[in-house]
Amino acid sequence: MNAIYQEIEKLTPAEKLDLVEALWDDIARTRAQVPIPEATEKEVLRRAAWRQSHPGQGKSLEEIIQTLGVRL
Repeated sequence: MNAIYQEIEKLTPAEKLDLVEALWDDIARTRAQVPIPEATEKEVLRRAAWRQSHPGQGKSLEEIIQTLGVRL
């Protein structure tokens, strides 16, 4: 695996982005199941329960993006 990393380091930023895109496309195409850590799953469920019990509260994705000052 170390040899692969050495080859990746030689790539230009654009080539690295192309590689990342190709990897994501392959994962999506094969519908690979990536295990979710138990702690992450619990946190997602906790947040979903909070959202359900507090309708109208919280922030929309657009509000969060604006607060962070990022552009998608």
